[in-house]
Amino acid sequence: MTLSILVTISEVTTLCFICLAASIGNVSLFLIVYKNPNLRTITNMFILNLAAADILVSMLSMPVTIITIVNGCWVFGHTACVVLGYFTMLSFIASVMSLGMIAINRYFYIVKWNTYTINFTKTKALLYAAGVWFVSMSLASPPLLGWAEYRFIPGKSYCFVYWPSNVYFMYFMITVCFFGPLSVMAFSYYNILNFTKNIRIKVSRNNLTPNPRLLETQGVNEMQSKLAPCIVKLDNGCNVNEAEVLETMENKSPLTRFNSHPSGKSKSQKPRLTPDEEKMTNTFLLVLALFIICWAPFAITMFFDVYYPRPLPRPIDTISLLLGYLNSMCNPVLYGMRNSAFKQGFVNLYSWFIPEQFRHRYSGHKVGPQMKTNPRSQDAEETS
Repeated sequence: MTLSILVTISEVTTLCFICLAASIGNVSLFLIVYKNPNLRTITNMFILNLAAADILVSMLSMPVTIITIVNGCWVFGHTACVVLGYFTMLSFIASVMSLGMIAINRYFYIVKWNTYTINFTKTKALLYAAGVWFVSMSLASPPLLGWAEYRFIPGKSYCFVYWPSNVYFMYFMITVCFFGPLSVMAFSYYNILNFTKNIRIKVSRNNLTPNPRLLETQGVNEMQSKLAPCIVKLDNGCNVNEAEVLETMENKSPLTRFNSHPSGKSKSQKPRLTPDEEKMTNTFLLVLALFIICWAPFAITMFFDVYYPRPLPRPIDTISLLLGYLNSMCNPVLYGMRNSAFKQGFVNLYSWFIPEQFRHRYSGHKVGPQMKTNPRSQDAEETS
């Protein structure tokens, strides 16, 4: 068996595994949300928007790439190449835009919490999700109209934009579709992290130890109406009674929860961020980091395609493409590992394939507040 055949087998095997895992994982996210009405939240809607882009990659781009590698050439004709190139570009742009939309959603939910229910009703969220795809389709269209072109790329065994056909389009796409959304994400997550830090400091200075049970007895509208005036008072020495201060500080944002004994008395004088909220924000940061890590080598090869006079070695092209495809598989794995609601959903979906002792481990697992099965947190607000 020659070396080239071994290389082809290894490429095809790796791609088949990524394709299968990405398809099953991302379709499973839709099934989990469909089967559990309490998971039909605004945040999860944007997660599914990202999953839809990954499904497009795993069920269209990857199988065609596998067939092309096996055949050693493009066998589907010019029109099919243009169509596939368009949908591949569409999925990439939609992924970046969806990550940006998730970051904006988290920013409003945590930092601009007092306007969240106005800006993120379910109707508006559907419009935002549709807007992501409309913008993505528009940005993927210029090569169809003559600005650059979609062409078969032999080194990567698939059809995509042939960047040397128009260098200005390459820079336009990098600026608008990569650095633009990344700037929005950087702004959002920086302010989220800075806000949580300030919350810790402010609550610690006030030495407040609210009773978490208050959170269960107050409606969202009541919390918001009490909170607005007290924020100003707190900054200038709040003169309301202690119970009201404690209640409003507890409900100031979805981030603050406090240690207490079952009796309601404080166990610790130091407040802490809600683990579920902090963990969820960190999960989205991991999703973003993985996206950058997986697609950065591919973006770098774009510049070599334009400015390097000779084709890149096949292994470099292949590895950069495989890393990009791998990103479509990583997101459902992350959600399954880090979010109890999705973890339980995966267990329920595939319980036939999971040993009984592992099934019991996840039964009755505590569910977080946003990607959750308890409707009392964020999405008690999202039903408006």
